[in-house]
Amino acid sequence: SRRARKACQASRAPPCCPGAGKAAAAMAGVTEEMAKLPGFRRAVPLKNNHRGATLENSDYLAIKENVQPVELDCLKRVFKWLDQKKDEKLCWQEISEALVKLGHKTPREQIELWIWEVDDDLDNMVGWEEFLTMYQRCISDPTGLEPRNLFLLVQFLMYDKDFTYRISVEQTLQILFVRHGRGELDDEIYQIFGDQQKGLDGQELKITFSQFLYRANERLTKLRWTKKEVTNVSKKGK
Repeated sequence: SRRARKACQASRAPPCCPGAGKAAAAMAGVTEEMAKLPGFRRAVPLKNNHRGATLENSDYLAIKENVQPVELDCLKRVFKWLDQKKDEKLCWQEISEALVKLGHKTPREQIELWIWEVDDDLDNMVGWEEFLTMYQRCISDPTGLEPRNLFLLVQFLMYDKDFTYRISVEQTLQILFVRHGRGELDDEIYQIFGDQQKGLDGQELKITFSQFLYRANERLTKLRWTKKEVTNVSKKGK
């Protein structure tokens, strides 16, 4: 799993120590074509690569990882807004400042964990490529097991185009439509906003990041338990 891969990376000796053998072994059996696949991480065993645990789903992920132009524009806007130091890297302080603005103050150690989950080069920061890959991983993951802490912050900010720190149904429509299509649009809106999407005055309700995060984590918990139950039933059947 990705988490196991990260644990292995964290426990490895520093770059100055012998370790080239592991990298060479990790790339064994990987063709040049496979290595050029979008998001492929060099020196990472294919079975642990973010494209999936098996080769069978590589075609599926290649399609799912296709980020639409609207999404890419939003991702660039959000990265630029978060990158207050303008060094093309996101550190824990920059993410912390954004969370404070959103009224969701978060401890440093928790933010550092968010970074660690997506920090492929282990420099304790998030570069643009890691930022984009993180988004690709999460939109391609049907299990809900991919780490989504930073993704959920980014997703909220993608909806919040003017950085007013609140979002309405109308603000989410464009991205939800290109990502899920018309058939799943209503359900996605419900998952974010619930039944009550307008106030007593008929105006659209706006939710905070904390409210968004609560509903998103509630949804993830249900998804993970559903997958776990299906897996257990499948094993019993065998």
